[in-house]
Amino acid sequence: MTKTFTQTNFKKLSKSNASDDDSSGQTFYKTIKPKLDELYREPSDETIAKILKYASKKR
Repeated sequence: MTKTFTQTNFKKLSKSNASDDDSSGQTFYKTIKPKLDELYREPSDETIAKILKYASKKR
């Protein structure tokens, strides 16, 4: 009987790639956070109209 071996190569995922993705996400969030906070506290009439229009389409 002949034995054959198939070599299995596992690529090691570097944690630096995962942390880079996380840090870019954090940077993005920090960039938009002030604008989101402003919209939450004082939404413009245009924003309210868009939300109401979207809500009426869903019914």
